[in-house]
Amino acid sequence: MKFAQDQIDSRYLIEAYEPGRIQVAGQIYSGNMLIMPERLLQPWELESMDDLSRASLEGLLCHEPDLILLGTGQRQVFPHPSLFAPLMRAGTGWEVMPTDAACRTYNILLGEDRRVLAALIL
Repeated sequence: MKFAQDQIDSRYLIEAYEPGRIQVAGQIYSGNMLIMPERLLQPWELESMDDLSRASLEGLLCHEPDLILLGTGQRQVFPHPSLFAPLMRAGTGWEVMPTDAACRTYNILLGEDRRVLAALIL
């Protein structure tokens, strides 16, 4: 799915997504990643949703996001709520959704100048 170009200044705008691949700033990536307005970190240490832990979510807080979007792959997978305890203690919001929806939502929030972090399982 290709996304329409918007007037967003960040060089980390998601331009296209298809299962197993994502395009950011003209480059194709095929591994799980963290993407934020000011940086892209790839690969993300998680290989699948089965690897998600409290520690991996707590590790995202060092990036100081206002909101974390967790893209769970082609299907929406709901992790156990107790995994999100570190985010609740920090007052950081989160949403869990399929990766295609996380990509679209990330771009929308990026356009609103939000400090969003998308943690994407491709």
